[in-house]
Amino acid sequence: MMPATLPAAERGRLVKLLGLLGSDHAGERDAAGLAAHRLLQRLGLSWGDLLSRPREHKEPLQSVWRTTCADLLKHPGKLRPWERKFVADLPNFRRLSSKQRYCLAEIAERVLGPRNG
Repeated sequence: MMPATLPAAERGRLVKLLGLLGSDHAGERDAAGLAAHRLLQRLGLSWGDLLSRPREHKEPLQSVWRTTCADLLKHPGKLRPWERKFVADLPNFRRLSSKQRYCLAEIAERVLGPRNG
């Protein structure tokens, strides 16, 4: 069974191996290609598996701020009109600016109370 993602350490190793494919030395290129192939085999992946995967977009706080927006929208009576619009619009953004994060945190603390952690 194929792992969901290539582990970060293995991805870093694969990047280094692929970089060696541009070497001026045929032996170094051959060894790097074989090592990359064996790395994928060990992980149960093929080159097709690796290259056909959709690229994952990771944003460490993405789920946190989107969840906060959803939680706030459960309390529309506690939100000011501009806050309701602001909180409803935020999930349409790919990322938040520092100012947006600050505003969201201020609204969340007022409406939902201080968060632990």
